[in-house]
Amino acid sequence: MARSNECPFPVLAHKRHAYNGFMRSIRVVLADDHGLVRAGVKALLVASGIDVVAEAEDGRELLREVRRQHPDIALVDVSMPTLDGLEAARRIAECSPTTRVIMLSMYDDEKYAEFAAASGAWAYLSKDEAPDELAGIIERVFRGERFLDPPGELEDELTSREREVLQLIAEGKKNADIAKLMNRSIHTVRNHRARLMRKLGVSSASELVEMAEDRGLLRFPANRQTEKGS
Repeated sequence: MARSNECPFPVLAHKRHAYNGFMRSIRVVLADDHGLVRAGVKALLVASGIDVVAEAEDGRELLREVRRQHPDIALVDVSMPTLDGLEAARRIAECSPTTRVIMLSMYDDEKYAEFAAASGAWAYLSKDEAPDELAGIIERVFRGERFLDPPGELEDELTSREREVLQLIAEGKKNADIAKLMNRSIHTVRNHRARLMRKLGVSSASELVEMAEDRGLLRFPANRQTEKGS
C-alpha cells in the first residue's frame, strides 16, 4: 500500500526545560474529536506550563499539524474520525520521528495499551486518570522516559518489577490494589500488566496466571478467582 503524503487560554507561567543549550517550554499538539475534551485538556496543560501549539479534531488534521509544528509531544485520542489515533501514531513516527506520542483513551483496558505500544506510543492513559497525572507524564516522556515497550524490542526475561506485579495478579489483586501496595500509579501497573501479557503471549488475566504457573514464575499458588484488574 502506498504511504500517505500526510503527516502531514492565555499562557500562564511556563515551566522551562533545557534543550540543546537553551530553555523552552514543552510543545504539544493535542488531538481529540470532542471540542469540550480538547478545551479541558488544553486548560490543564496551560495551567501546568505546557505550550499547546496546535489542536486537531481528527487524525488527518493531526498529521498535518505535526508535519507543520514538529512538536515534542503529540497527545492523541485513540478513537478519532477519518484516521484513528493508533494509525496516526504510526505515521507520526515516519514524518516526525522526534515527536513522542502519548495516547489518551476512554478504554480502561490492557489490550488498548498493547495496541498503543505496537503503534509506537510512549505512554497510554485512560481519560479517567488523565487529569491527575497527565502533565507529569508529558514532562517525563519529554525527558525520555518510556511507559510502553517499543514494538519489536520486548525482552524474553521478566524484570523484577514485572515479577512482583505478576505475583500480585496471581494473588487476585486488582490494579488499584497493586498500585497502592507498590506505591505506583494505576496506569503504571496497567502498563506492567500489558507487558506481561505480551511477553507471555496471552490475552487475559486468567491465561496470564495459568501460563505463569506452568512456567514456574510464581512464588506462591495462584488465587483461582483471579479476574481482570480494574
